[in-house]
Amino acid sequence: MKISIMCQSTLLQEALSYYLKDSLSDFEGCDFVISDMPMNAHKPVCLITADQNTNICKPFTQASLLRDIQTFYHSKIKPTKITNNAITTKLLENPELKTQIDLILEEFSKKIYQTLKNQTP
Repeated sequence: MKISIMCQSTLLQEALSYYLKDSLSDFEGCDFVISDMPMNAHKPVCLITADQNTNICKPFTQASLLRDIQTFYHSKIKPTKITNNAITTKLLENPELKTQIDLILEEFSKKIYQTLKNQTP
């Protein structure tokens, strides 16, 4: 993930640069821009404000900043798409494989129930 920071606030710009130093990039090479002001850019903009309806809410901790950036990245830039239908269709076409999976799931369920049973006083 490559990030460019374009903030009006110098303090915010420096704090973000410090926390994100390993992901920083120039505007042309970045995946998205973090900004404290709405902007029209040909790159996605991750907005950081004190408003509740923002991508990153101020004040932030390093952990919350990284979590919010990951959320933005995976929802706006590279959404994770699981093609469940294609996988399921291919697996279910093979009855032997389906039987093996069912047996493994049954064993796993039994182990979970046994573990829970052993943990209760």
